[in-house]
Amino acid sequence: MTQIDEVETPIGIAFLQLEGDSLKALRFETPFAGERATKSLPAERVRAYFSGDLRAFDGLELAAGGTEFQRKVWQLLREIPPGETRTYGQLAAQIGSHPRAVGSANGSNPIAIVVPCHRVIAKGGGMCGYAWGIERKQWLLHHEQARLLRAG
Repeated sequence: MTQIDEVETPIGIAFLQLEGDSLKALRFETPFAGERATKSLPAERVRAYFSGDLRAFDGLELAAGGTEFQRKVWQLLREIPPGETRTYGQLAAQIGSHPRAVGSANGSNPIAIVVPCHRVIAKGGGMCGYAWGIERKQWLLHHEQARLLRAG
C-alpha cells in the first residue's frame, strides 16, 4: 500500500511517497495524493539529514523503479560522499556511457536528496540544472560541506 508523509525542511516541505518502509519518491513543492503515514522511517531519516546527520540515508530501502540504466546511475549517485561533487562526464566514464545519458537519468531521479543528484555539477564546476531549483542545490551542497567542516 502506498502512503505519503511530509517533512518541513529549511528548503521547503519535502513530500514523501512510501511503500512500507521503502521510499518510492521524494520531491518538493507538489504533494502526493494518498493515505497519510505516521512516523515513517524515511521521514525520520530526512529530519536527521537536515539536523546534520549526513549519513542518515545509508541503508534506507528504496523503491524508485526506473530502467536498469537509470538504477545504475542512481546507485553511482548514492556512492558520492556527502559534501563532494562529480561531473556528468566523471559518472559517465565510470559506467562507459555518455554524459548526456547520465544527465537524463539524473534528471529522472524520483528521490531527491536521498539519491543525491544535487552532487552532480557541470564540467567546468558550474551549477547546472536541478529539478527543485538551483538555490536548493546550492543550499544542500553548502549544508553538507559546512557539516563536514564542523566535524573535521
